[in-house]
Amino acid sequence: MMPSWFSQFLDLVRGAIALDPQSFLRLQASPDGEAIALCVILLAAFSQSLAQSIILFINRVSPLRFVISLLISTLLFAFGWLFWGASTLVVQHLLFTSDASWRQVGLTLSLAYAPQLLSLWVALPYFGVPIYILLSIWTFLAFLTGMTTVLGIDTWQAFWCGALGWLVVQVLQRTIGRPINNVGRWMQTVAAGTPLMQNLQEFQRQVLRSR
Repeated sequence: MMPSWFSQFLDLVRGAIALDPQSFLRLQASPDGEAIALCVILLAAFSQSLAQSIILFINRVSPLRFVISLLISTLLFAFGWLFWGASTLVVQHLLFTSDASWRQVGLTLSLAYAPQLLSLWVALPYFGVPIYILLSIWTFLAFLTGMTTVLGIDTWQAFWCGALGWLVVQVLQRTIGRPINNVGRWMQTVAAGTPLMQNLQEFQRQVLRSR
């Protein structure tokens, strides 16, 4: 028999993918909310990392290097979620003087990543870039749905919280966060033993050349 929390996890993921507002409310009320949110983030990170790591198969890296590289990519993805959530919360408080809590924003953003569970399909030749764009838009729509439902704000407020929060992350990554970003890439390269594709178009070309 399927454990109740896992059944709830599947139900909430399906709801988030379908952009069902009630799924975000049920997550907030669930005693297993944090565990479910963590599972969504880690599985989404794993799916995206696995798609990107197909290049490791092409370069025939050892199983140990493959696993280590996959774990590092998953952790970097999780840090991206953390920074986006934190910057979104800061924007929410500064611009809209909201009393939103980290738990509300963190759980909402986590469940909004449900479409990213399908990131493995990004590795498909020819269709990878369109799928990547589709999943990014889908994730943002899920985020808007969750924010408006959980925080009771209008769509434009949710849009600016998410968009400006994302923009803050991009600026930090390209300024004071650049050394950290470079260290992350260096760790991936060292773990894999071969340079990894950081650009999706370059990754697709490499996959096509290997066929």
